[in-house]
Amino acid sequence: MKIDASTIRALFVDSSLSNFFSETDLFYVDFSSKTARSCYTLRFFGYEDEDLLNIASGALSVHEADKERAGMFIHRLMANEVDSAIDAFRLASKDGSSYHWVRFSAKVVTRDEKGQPEALIGHVLDVDDLISSQEEIRNRLVEIDAMRELIIAINKSLDFEETFARVIEQLHRIIPFDRASAQSLVNDRLSVIAGFGYSEKELEGLSFPAQGIDNPAVRAIRERKIVICNNVPAEFSGFISASKDFTPLSWLGIPLVYEDKVIGLLALDNKDPNAYNDQHVRVLSSLSDYIAIALEHARKHQLVTYQAMTDKLTGLANRYGLETRGMEIFQQSIEQDQSIGVLMIDIDHFKQINDSYGHAYGDTVLRSIAQAIRAQIRNKDYAVRYGGEEFVVILPGLGSREALIVAERLRIKISQMTIDKDRKFPTVSVGIYAAIPGSLDILHEFIHRADLALYAAKEAGRNRSRVWSTNPEFYVNG
Repeated sequence: MKIDASTIRALFVDSSLSNFFSETDLFYVDFSSKTARSCYTLRFFGYEDEDLLNIASGALSVHEADKERAGMFIHRLMANEVDSAIDAFRLASKDGSSYHWVRFSAKVVTRDEKGQPEALIGHVLDVDDLISSQEEIRNRLVEIDAMRELIIAINKSLDFEETFARVIEQLHRIIPFDRASAQSLVNDRLSVIAGFGYSEKELEGLSFPAQGIDNPAVRAIRERKIVICNNVPAEFSGFISASKDFTPLSWLGIPLVYEDKVIGLLALDNKDPNAYNDQHVRVLSSLSDYIAIALEHARKHQLVTYQAMTDKLTGLANRYGLETRGMEIFQQSIEQDQSIGVLMIDIDHFKQINDSYGHAYGDTVLRSIAQAIRAQIRNKDYAVRYGGEEFVVILPGLGSREALIVAERLRIKISQMTIDKDRKFPTVSVGIYAAIPGSLDILHEFIHRADLALYAAKEAGRNRSRVWSTNPEFYVNG
């Protein structure tokens, strides 16, 4: 039997079954007679019969993200590209108060001579719970995979910065954030020890109070539980932003608890409001112990490594530090084809200082000169206690002229220092060498040439700087 528009219209509009069909999820549109019959689901969303007559012109409102696909669904039916189609969209209620996923099935019953639909029949099914469940399953699978990768990643390295970077990489898969920081809790202050999304300058010396203010970080540490804040300015007047250029509107803090002691905080910042929810708390609750253990082990390893590379008396690097970090800096200069300067510093007549005033005073002199060196160089420079009274300073990016300026500034500063007015404070002599290293160059050859320049400075009378030259007559006097 041929089914035409009049037959369908009779079933949906004119017959005793019309009331029955209106309570189902079947709908009907007869464009030729301008007749339509909505269905239970569409009426639930506020769409009546007359709305269906304008279905081709967007009478049904769908989510912005689904508009293109929904438009193509209708277009293909109206343009005679297909006679039936099935797809799912997020349909908005007519008053715009909510969205639900619905599955649309539609079939053109008849077309006119120009191919335009005369009658359309369709079925609508609310699949919001089904798609939400599918989305939840997908999210859980992503979370499980991220957790697995995170646990594997944080056990691959004992380098703190590398461990932090791996934690951030995996968290980014499941948690939205623009900035992140690992903060160590020491003496009621949270000091930032690693960051993501910050500039190097912003991180330098960055710390926050850990008690006594109305702050989400303080609450997270005090209550030892994850805290989320989705409207930071309104909820926490005591929130301290790390920079004027970035003010987070959403914040999430994970207290790091190791061996039943709060050792710090992992903080996530988001520039958008309402970024965090209970799902994020659930995920991070499962991961927080692993993150705390990984970061604490990496931090302890970093501390042990730092101690092994540090001279205990002066706090500068020792010879082991020179052979490790110093070599890395030198290799970077080779790779970047940049000049690198080396200062060799020797305390003038240091033996006389020890003989005259004792080794305790000599140690005080060494510590004071080390402190002066630190104060006169940049963060990226590397200072080493090379021997008993000798120091090496590596100056990446500096040529001979710039290295000489640093050397003279340091030499003059030390010549003006005093500790005890009754005890003499020594001067220093400085040898300088700087060049762009090639692939066959080694750091110790640079140090050797700086040492030769130091010898020339001492031969010339001490308390002066000299730049190494292949011709001794052309040594440059500071």
